[in-house]
Amino acid sequence: MKTKTIDLATGRVQELSVSHETQLRYIGGLGLSAKLMHDFHEDGSEPLEESSPLIVAVGPLNATGMAGANRAIFYGHSPLTNLMAGTWVGGRLGNALARTGSAAYILRNRAPEPSILHIENDVVQVIPRVDLWGLRISEARELLRSAYPGHRVALIGPAGENGVHMACVRADEGHTAGRCGLGAVMGSKNLKALVVRGTQRATISQPQKFTRLVRDALEAVKANEELMEVHGKLGTVELVRPVNDFRGWPTANHQQRYFDRADKLYGERIFEDYVTRSTTCPDCPVRCRKHVIMDGVEVEAPEFESLWAFGPENVVDDYPTIVKANELCNDYGLDTISAGNAISFYREHLGGFDSPGSVLSLIEKIANREDEGGLLAEGVRAAEARLGVNFGMHVKGLELSAYDPRAFMGMALSYSTNNRGGCHSRAWTVRPEVYGTEFSAEQLADMVKDRQDSGSVRDSLIVCVFLHATLGYKVYAPALRYVTGLDYTVASLKRAGERIFQLERMMNVGLGVSSKQDVLPDRIVAGMEDPAKYSDSKTRYYQLRNWGEDGAPNEDTLTALDLPPLR
Repeated sequence: MKTKTIDLATGRVQELSVSHETQLRYIGGLGLSAKLMHDFHEDGSEPLEESSPLIVAVGPLNATGMAGANRAIFYGHSPLTNLMAGTWVGGRLGNALARTGSAAYILRNRAPEPSILHIENDVVQVIPRVDLWGLRISEARELLRSAYPGHRVALIGPAGENGVHMACVRADEGHTAGRCGLGAVMGSKNLKALVVRGTQRATISQPQKFTRLVRDALEAVKANEELMEVHGKLGTVELVRPVNDFRGWPTANHQQRYFDRADKLYGERIFEDYVTRSTTCPDCPVRCRKHVIMDGVEVEAPEFESLWAFGPENVVDDYPTIVKANELCNDYGLDTISAGNAISFYREHLGGFDSPGSVLSLIEKIANREDEGGLLAEGVRAAEARLGVNFGMHVKGLELSAYDPRAFMGMALSYSTNNRGGCHSRAWTVRPEVYGTEFSAEQLADMVKDRQDSGSVRDSLIVCVFLHATLGYKVYAPALRYVTGLDYTVASLKRAGERIFQLERMMNVGLGVSSKQDVLPDRIVAGMEDPAKYSDSKTRYYQLRNWGEDGAPNEDTLTALDLPPLR
């Protein structure tokens, strides 16, 4: 495995080798990115300083034909949270990057003028493109596609250029590396876009065994009726009805847990009234991405989180308005979850949720840092501090998503302890909580820790979150052996997941994280039916992680996982 370090200021490229030991311990994707960040980040460096690295990485199963193994990760020092964090993106970018022959690109310093990074196999060039600066994503993408046919593109919009702390990176087919503001990190480096073409075939150590495994994995996905018949038909918005019925769909900046007009946004209704076609990622039979026609133009249907952020969280039940808000965020390059949260927070501050059309104008103001948009551009945590209020819905600066922690106690613990803050995806406990029995505090802690570790493996491979439950360790361990020739086992993967999670925690402790930040907003805790269970689950969780009362990993934990000591 090899990586490349790119000095954007000079264009100098240095190739680095990754040892087999590092591969076994950190896999790729998230794990490799965290390890590289630990090695390359300079103590005291701020997120938007030019010396702060931005890492783009893939996993060892990318471009091999394995179902769901097509993703890429952007990893850096988040300006939104001041934590080390990754954000991942699907589609075809990950496979294109993998086919260049490098597992990761470490981007350092700042290009002298607005530029693109062109990667074609072993050739890496920093190319000035001042003409693209200031363009929306749709405009810049068309110019790049025309200039570089057959390439994959990931780029930022005006929000990233303006250093908006919730700016995202947009890739082809409408996929987004959304959370934590890494689009702003990309903008701070004067980098408008990555333009990628790779033609190298993946090296597979045992091709016959791997081909059989890929075939069996594909059949397992096709045999999963929930994936194919429900998720594949409706997409992620299948969750609207069950989550709202569970009284777990936050509404009006989390003032309520239930949206009384949710039936207008049920996945079944959207499918019947609006969806025109479905698409999918490479090597995946689950056609979960939906497209709709609005004002005569085909656009991407909002995913569940985006539907929520501009729907119930902003007390909007008009689907076309939600689609327009989603599309504006996509074109300006804003994370929909954080943007919807910030707007909901501000509308509550102004006194109510009338005039839903104001949502659209606020999106543009945030992206351009105009008027009150300048206040919201640095996220809810910064805005509530400046306004002197206490109803921002975030953990560690990352705005919460579409699962109310007063209803989902597993998500309460997950939000509190996830490394990048109020993240829903690393340990998603919603389905077992909706369809299972009530969990004890001990069971909640066990479930969250297990899913965080498993999620760390998933995001290091780096594979689709929706296929992960169907495939899991039983497929990934032999797949990695057959591809890399290294001795991955189920046990070693589980150990790697724990190691990766603890490494991120260790780095964030160095940035000031402690048990004092592992907390939910006051509004949430005050509304819990059983706050003692939440508190007890966190106590049990700390014991499972072997963290001290201050929330820092104990030295014997770091030693057991072959991690360096805390700095």
